[in-house]
Amino acid sequence: MTVYPSGSAVPPSASAFVCLFPLLPSLSTLLSVTTIVPRLPAAGRRSFGNTLDLVRALTMRDLRLQYQESFFGWAWSLARPLSYGLVLYFAFGVILKAGFPDYPLFLMAGVFPWFWFQGAVQQSASVFVGNSGLLKKVRFPRIVLPLSVVLGNTLQFLLSVPVILVFLFGAGRAPHWSWFVTLPLLFVIQFVLATAVALLLASLTVFFRDLEHITEVGLNLLFYATPILYNIERIPEKYRWVKDVNPLAPLAEGWRGVIMNGAWLPSDIWTTLAWTAVLAAAAWYIFRRLEDAFADAL
Repeated sequence: MTVYPSGSAVPPSASAFVCLFPLLPSLSTLLSVTTIVPRLPAAGRRSFGNTLDLVRALTMRDLRLQYQESFFGWAWSLARPLSYGLVLYFAFGVILKAGFPDYPLFLMAGVFPWFWFQGAVQQSASVFVGNSGLLKKVRFPRIVLPLSVVLGNTLQFLLSVPVILVFLFGAGRAPHWSWFVTLPLLFVIQFVLATAVALLLASLTVFFRDLEHITEVGLNLLFYATPILYNIERIPEKYRWVKDVNPLAPLAEGWRGVIMNGAWLPSDIWTTLAWTAVLAAAAWYIFRRLEDAFADAL
């Protein structure tokens, strides 16, 4: 293990991630705030607090491993979506002339939330398989593994907010007061949706390993089926059904409308909410039914 001049095993460039975790409630704080769980028994509070501590520890572990020995550290989490968005702008906005005013901001407002969802889902698909040794040897709540992956990608998304603001100001726009209401709502909806899909895929991949590769292909198709490169108005009428059954379409339109114009949530956000509720219920049911068989299957 490399020890840096600061005496830490974490490279200085990765400290942007690690410094966020002390802001999370400690176990003692959680146990002292009884108003949060007024009817939860003491044993239940200890178990809940231990689970949160484990999620935090696993997330820190993943971030340390991901950026260990890296000079630029967390900046690499911004480089991929940023470079991808710039390539798309050059291809569609400059070469094909398919863009429109403020197209760079249009792309970035959709690409960064998409990479959050894609990273959380794709990495979670194999999280139980990749931690098979841990699952066989240690008894702990299995749900913390996909949850820590989703949380890690969530932190990377939050660190991309300044980049989006740079494009916002570059387009001559400014933050809107409605952000205080709409952005937290979009954030919670996408976090729950990503967690539900991640838990569902992680549970099923233990027994059907091809699902990991199917997920990768499916996410590539879903990217182009989601209005990130284009407006919904440009979709031909006969293909509008693709948007109607895609839970990420209202989210993409929501992020873009809120960031660019200070708009409220789109009217079809109820489609996303319905999908989120169904997927969350299905993911929890399947996870609970299969959880005890994970160790044997691995």
